[in-house]
Amino acid sequence: MRSLTFTLALAVAGIGFGHQMARANACLDDVKTAAGECKAGCREDYQLAKDTCSNRDHVCVESCRSDRQVCLQPTLDQLAAAVGVCNATKSAAVAVCRANHPDGSVELDQCIDQAQVVAFLCRKVAHKAAKPGIGLCRSAFKSCVKTNCPPASVPDPADVRACKDDARGLLDDCMDGCTEAKQLGKDTCLDRDHACVEICRSDRSVCRAPSEATRAAAVAVCKATRQAAFDNCRALYGPGTPERQTCFVQAQVAAFTCRDDARESVAAALRACSDTFQTCAGACPPPSGS
Repeated sequence: MRSLTFTLALAVAGIGFGHQMARANACLDDVKTAAGECKAGCREDYQLAKDTCSNRDHVCVESCRSDRQVCLQPTLDQLAAAVGVCNATKSAAVAVCRANHPDGSVELDQCIDQAQVVAFLCRKVAHKAAKPGIGLCRSAFKSCVKTNCPPASVPDPADVRACKDDARGLLDDCMDGCTEAKQLGKDTCLDRDHACVEICRSDRSVCRAPSEATRAAAVAVCKATRQAAFDNCRALYGPGTPERQTCFVQAQVAAFTCRDDARESVAAALRACSDTFQTCAGACPPPSGS
């Protein structure tokens, strides 16, 4: 009888926990939606500020932006579909790699690296195919603004640049505010004291900083090496020749591999920082007064 009672108690507790998780997930979904709306508002304010800096009618420029989006959407849809195929092919190839090679083996790493390179080249082809359509839409947008939305008076270019820099700073501040509100909302949904979790986030940032600096320095070397390789391709082969194109592709693959190595070199350290953060945040008490 005691066993049955205990089993029923566990079942009721499980139902209660399930309801709590459902409420938390619904709360997190609301927080995510609110954060998206907040950032959309920031971007709209930024567009308004930029148009004001250029002394152009915001409603008119927004109409041109709307036309640009309509123009871009078919190309963006095609690009997304093509990239999706590239990524799906990579996932299938990685699954084959894992099935054919033991975990932690050099062969597995090499196989996955090859799959990632093939996916990288696939995405490059997709973006290259989309580039002309995107370029046409952007050119049409600029023409629309120039023709239909002339400035009420021609402002000083230096003043426009300074004004847009200020607008960009306000955008960054606004986005930071959205992020802070999202974090507060997440902590509230999970019934954790926000100040406590913020300390954990700060500790995570300190933990990540050395690895992120190492990665950034390594990626900078990759970029410099790629640029040197491009310059060498231009010196060796004429414009538009297959040899120059092949040379460019080889340089891009080498740069991709270099960046991937840079990311992998710090991945374990960054995961350790994330694990420590999860432990720290999980130990935070409920908000004061809850």
